[in-house]
Amino acid sequence: MEDWDPNVVKMLSIFMPTTFDRRLAIKANSRFVHYTTAENLFRILDEEAIKFRNTRCMNDYRDVEQGVMQLHQWNNDSESNAALVSALQASVPGVWEEAVKKYYQWLSSLRTQSYVLSVAEHDDTENDTGRLSLWRAFDDSTTGVAVVVKVAPFLQVTEALKAYSSPVAYWTRQQLDDEFRLVAQRVASNKDFLAKLNKVALAEMVFLMLVFAATCSKHPGFRDEREWRVLTNPQLWPSVQLVEHLEVIGGVPQTVYKMQLKNSPADNVMGIELPELIDRIIVGPSLHAGPIREAIIAKLAARNVADPASKVVVSGLPKRLAAMG
Repeated sequence: MEDWDPNVVKMLSIFMPTTFDRRLAIKANSRFVHYTTAENLFRILDEEAIKFRNTRCMNDYRDVEQGVMQLHQWNNDSESNAALVSALQASVPGVWEEAVKKYYQWLSSLRTQSYVLSVAEHDDTENDTGRLSLWRAFDDSTTGVAVVVKVAPFLQVTEALKAYSSPVAYWTRQQLDDEFRLVAQRVASNKDFLAKLNKVALAEMVFLMLVFAATCSKHPGFRDEREWRVLTNPQLWPSVQLVEHLEVIGGVPQTVYKMQLKNSPADNVMGIELPELIDRIIVGPSLHAGPIREAIIAKLAARNVADPASKVVVSGLPKRLAAMG
């Protein structure tokens, strides 16, 4: 975050402490991974584009509802939100009311018009196998692949895309309370700093705190996924870089937003073209892993990815032919 505005960095550390800490933990050599089907990987390589899908059409349609409901419960519990409301009122009167009003004005849109690209943190120990819990998300009729990518494009500062990356929180209700209690403490400790800021900008930061708490939260049982979301909302953050398309995915007609994987130096959008973005691809459990690997290598070569054979590996995990039990 060395190229970020110092005031923005400080506000992030105050209002989104867990997100701030997880961003700091991501290093230049860290990598993210996108688990998808082999069929969709071919589509990405053919179109040189990635898609943002509506959260209601994801594997778990409750992905956003989990966060929305937890946040609603917290905000309607005067004992839970009192510390933060009081700390903000003491620092900049009226900011909390403005942020909450805007949040509830946009809540319907957040529920229905949130589009995400999902990735996960990737460890070196997973280079040859991938993560078993994420392979299990694929049904028997599909072959999954793990596309390991560089992290830099996800963390660079740009307003051109109107799409924002955030780690997913896997909070229990108690952990949500603890997070906002910490925010209240940091607000109180930075009262003088906050009082000097533009009130509109500060209210927007509090609004974003609520937005990401609502849209980037999942059930604690999924915590081993270590997911990050690139979030956009075409109503809240219109973008000419994200183009609306209608597709049928898994038999479900739906709207998606696509972004071309083309660098744009003028917009500070760099490192997203396929040859520099892809680090490696892991073929998941499959009865046809060998042919799939060969086809992916050929497709990467056609997209000018250097030494593609060294970048595609087979996980080696066996394909289960019958369910346990």
